[in-house]
Amino acid sequence: MAFKVHIIHDLMYGFNEPTSPEDLELPDVDLVVLNGNIGYTGKRSWHYAYQIANLYPNIQFVFNDGYVERYQRIIDKCEYEYEDSMSVRQRQDKNWPTNLHWKDPRDEEGLLILLQTGQTIAVWPCFGFPNVVSYDNWEDTWFFKNVCIGQKRVDSLKTDILGKTDLQLFGDHLAWSTPESIKEHYIDQESKLRKWETEQIAYKHYGIVVTHLNPYSDTRLDNIKYSPYKIHLKGQEGEGDRLWVTTHQDKSINFVGAKLCANPGRGSIARGKVLKVD
Repeated sequence: MAFKVHIIHDLMYGFNEPTSPEDLELPDVDLVVLNGNIGYTGKRSWHYAYQIANLYPNIQFVFNDGYVERYQRIIDKCEYEYEDSMSVRQRQDKNWPTNLHWKDPRDEEGLLILLQTGQTIAVWPCFGFPNVVSYDNWEDTWFFKNVCIGQKRVDSLKTDILGKTDLQLFGDHLAWSTPESIKEHYIDQESKLRKWETEQIAYKHYGIVVTHLNPYSDTRLDNIKYSPYKIHLKGQEGEGDRLWVTTHQDKSINFVGAKLCANPGRGSIARGKVLKVD
């Protein structure tokens, strides 16, 4: 059964900036993927998500955290602090639109979404951390400069700042991404994705993968050599290929058997683009 998909990302609305009327006018679609960097802050991004989902109650919306929503100016005081907070909000917020879907990256299964066409589809949204193969200088990478993985106790570090004094340092400092931390994210998501691919979508549901980072070409992945998830999203015989929604590209390409596509920017031209899925 065919259905229609629309992609929204990188609108970059200011905190107090009103939403342009053009970005509230959606085409005739069944599913909308909000793939990150909707506003300059997470609060602005979620405001838009609530706003657009309430305007179109018959359309299903998937919200995938981008860099702005998950990492920009966000410092977790404990592991998965952000995800815990969003999970509680999703369960307890009485104003959370019933047609707005968000996935905790710790979940073992993808989202199962019933469209207005009567078809149930499976969606796997995630940030899209790559498998880091090699790099020249880790401190030159986007990950080290932009992705904070939490805090560390200063007194747990080996340092000679105070020399041979009897003084001791206390407090916390920021812990930035390491090759090992990115690899851990990659391994975790890939193992879950491969299980989802073989158990949840094979011969059952049409599957859509959503990653904020582009696995094919993304300037944020400059200065490293990497490989993408080892999955194959080609559809079954008689079906069209699966959909891989991402960012940082204008034209769709074939990638590991899937149709890799994006739709960056604001305005009526971007809001008028529709993907027809067989």
